[in-house]
Amino acid sequence: MRQAGRDLGEVLSTCVNLLNPGALVVGGSLALAGEDLLAGVREVVYRRSTPLATRHLTIATPRAGADGALLGAALVVAQHLLDPA
Repeated sequence: MRQAGRDLGEVLSTCVNLLNPGALVVGGSLALAGEDLLAGVREVVYRRSTPLATRHLTIATPRAGADGALLGAALVVAQHLLDPA
């Protein structure tokens, strides 16, 4: 599992260097993989990315679990339907 995290981290480190995000949220079925996967991702991302890009970077799983994307989509639909405009 840790090696899978390292492989994912190699791809994500490129994204971090290019986009400089404040957070990486590993969700979906990958969120169920646990801390070993995240440890591998963190290991490679922090090693291969620039210090400026990782200074305030957080790498975590979603608080809503594997259904986070579904809950987010439902929230967007609800906001759209309740928009006064």
